Amino acid sequence: MLEIIVAIGLWIVIVSSGSVLVVGGLKSNRLAGETTEASSFAAEGIDALKSIKKQGWTTPLLATSCTTGCGIATVSGTWGFSGANNVIGKYTRQVFVNPVNRDGSGNIVSSGGTPDSDTYLARSTVTWSPGGVRNAVVSVYTYLTNYARSIATALTGAIVIYGDGTATPKYRTYDRGANSFSAEISTVVGASGNTFSIKTSPTKTEAISGYTTAAGVLQVMCFDGTTWSNDWSVTVGGTSTTKRFEVAYETNSGDALVLYSTNTATTNELAYRTKSGATGCGAANWSAAQNLNPIRTSGIVQWVKMRSDPLAGSNNVAAIWADANSDLSAMIWSGTAWVNEPTSALATTLEVVSAAQDVDDFDVEYESVSGDVMIMFALAVGSNGTNGVRYVTCTGGISMCTWSSVLTPPTLSDDATHLDISANPNSNEIIFASIGNAGSDLQRCYWSGTAFTCAANVDTSCTAPSVGTKRVVTGWLISGGTTRSIIIYQDSGATKISWYACRTSTCTVQADITVSPIFSPTQGWYKIEMDPVSKDQLMLLVSASMNSFYAKRVVMTSVPAYTWTNADGSTALGTALPSINNNPYSFAYWRQ
Repeated sequence: MLEIIVAIGLWIVIVSSGSVLVVGGLKSNRLAGETTEASSFAAEGIDALKSIKKQGWTTPLLATSCTTGCGIATVSGTWGFSGANNVIGKYTRQVFVNPVNRDGSGNIVSSGGTPDSDTYLARSTVTWSPGGVRNAVVSVYTYLTNYARSIATALTGAIVIYGDGTATPKYRTYDRGANSFSAEISTVVGASGNTFSIKTSPTKTEAISGYTTAAGVLQVMCFDGTTWSNDWSVTVGGTSTTKRFEVAYETNSGDALVLYSTNTATTNELAYRTKSGATGCGAANWSAAQNLNPIRTSGIVQWVKMRSDPLAGSNNVAAIWADANSDLSAMIWSGTAWVNEPTSALATTLEVVSAAQDVDDFDVEYESVSGDVMIMFALAVGSNGTNGVRYVTCTGGISMCTWSSVLTPPTLSDDATHLDISANPNSNEIIFASIGNAGSDLQRCYWSGTAFTCAANVDTSCTAPSVGTKRVVTGWLISGGTTRSIIIYQDSGATKISWYACRTSTCTVQADITVSPIFSPTQGWYKIEMDPVSKDQLMLLVSASMNSFYAKRVVMTSVPAYTWTNADGSTALGTALPSINNNPYSFAYWRQ
């Protein structure tokens, strides 16, 4: 009997243990199956987010819709965001899209750094209850990036930057092949910018942009083709009614240079910082600020311009500036130091509208073959019937070039409140045009490389210059063996593009170009940028009333024949400029 009882007990233990193992195995298999289903459900969420990204990269779509979690659904055959979550049976899914920050080296960091508007962290999480009170969770992560778009469009066109009254300046990329601009994209949070400048590197995909605020603070940003960074800032003074800084790149090295006003008089009125072309974006890659003490000017510097020598082996940069005394001077950056200021001020009574340097009335260019410098400016002695235009050259093609005396171009007969010069990229030719506020007359000059040929009163009914505006610009078009210079200006009350095409010194007025939408008669800032890759085309940008600005492209054939198009898609690129005057936007072609 004892043996029977023991045997039964052993049998019960064995059967019970087997049952526990079987039940445990069944539960484990069921959990594994449920985890597989949940993982597939989560993976579908990631695939949906990738599909949404491909429909068009827009910051609001990805950044604000799902930072705290949402659901997704198909609408008309495409994925989109819908509700707070998705529930299928026992499974609940939420997808999350959150911005990421990068440090100065471009690495993604969990804290600090600056927001990257072209990268988001995507997460798809599925929760369920396998039994009892314990919940199970499966999450799948990935990064959504906009890199392909940024690099592709950057390398085929240009970039434009502008303010919109917020603390985050905006930009668009321009695709040369499609002749179109991207949607508006945020840069990086900084301050509300009023006056802008942007230049692109000659050696890589990089751009340096500066802007000043209404409080007189200069913010310098860097863009590596995908990400913007705020690199440094400094007080330059003013209220953005003048332009107290400029950006340039050395042609050979690709080093960046920023020259700016220190908002002080008498001593060290200027300062500058540099960044090696071998380094990327980031505050750590800039030199410390270094003072520059010009001898020929002593007032607070109100306006700065720079131009890079285009010769392939050169690191020279020519700078000119005007101060509160209406004095004008210049120096050459040799690649390592500022040198060669003229022995006397180039001008001591520059043209103004009502106050010192309240208008852009001087310009600088390099001859493209010789490397000689040309500076043209307007004196206050000019009036309707009195030539106010002057020029100087610096010859020799080196940083220690030889300055000429102040010279007067022939046969002009008016003031030059607005003026602009540009250099033929294939020769030593330069084209000049100006409009004076005394008589609203357009005049022009052609520089052959050795002498000027000029014409006065070529249009006597232009829109009069006013404070902070610029309504005449010049450029060059080259198609095969055909070369033409272009002069574009605002005719009196014009809502169209008024322009001349010139073969050397012979200029022919062209039929006005009707644009879409029609410009308002109130126009502020004209800008021309010549395409360094496709020299048969250039871009005209114009700001107008309603705080808007537009971009119109012209392409020339070898005939020559000219084709104007609305590169902006017949829609303003920006509609909330802080002002339409004084560089409220800046545009630059990529140079590779």
